[in-house]
Amino acid sequence: MNTLLNDIRDVFSILHDGVIVDCEGDLNKLTLTIQCNYLAELINPNFKNFHIDLIAITKLNFVPWVNPIDLKAIQFKSHEEFLKVGLEIISAELKDGCVFVSCLQDNTDLDYSGGHLMISAKDFNLYDHDKNTLTTDKLDSACRFYWDLYRRGE
Repeated sequence: MNTLLNDIRDVFSILHDGVIVDCEGDLNKLTLTIQCNYLAELINPNFKNFHIDLIAITKLNFVPWVNPIDLKAIQFKSHEEFLKVGLEIISAELKDGCVFVSCLQDNTDLDYSGGHLMISAKDFNLYDHDKNTLTTDKLDSACRFYWDLYRRGE
């Protein structure tokens, strides 16, 4: 199994409920900004975002859940069209050799309520709000700490 894709999946899984608020770059290097206040604040109370560099992307696609279901499939001209609508991360899994990220979006002017973001890349980097390098393990530890506090009602 591809360890790199597992790591990318894990990052998106940990950032569930986070929202992709921006993207910059191209398929060589695409930086996603993900707002996830409750985790970012555990690293620094002034933080609200994380940044992920997806490097040497081999697949980047979004298949929307159209409203109503019988509407014609939506064709996007660029990745900015679907990455800059405020996709909320719900879950992530490995499927067909890529990371499938299930997302919601709440802009009622769009003809879809969410969809599957499909990602495959040859490498990635993870950063905190100030673009300091962050490991997946540190992000996971922050997530576990948050949910431990939540379960204890703190």
